[in-house]
Amino acid sequence: MQDQKQIARDVSIVGHWGNGSYEIKLTDLEEIDYIISLLKQSLRKNKE
Repeated sequence: MQDQKQIARDVSIVGHWGNGSYEIKLTDLEEIDYIISLLKQSLRKNKE
């Protein structure tokens, strides 16, 4: 994932509840557009 702001945390090597290899915490509503761009990036990659 191309995450220039480095807000996504790789959880693929730690125990966690849920699906996926990354965790993203929304701490500032100003970042919502950036987070949506990360989600779209993930959807495109996993669609392949």
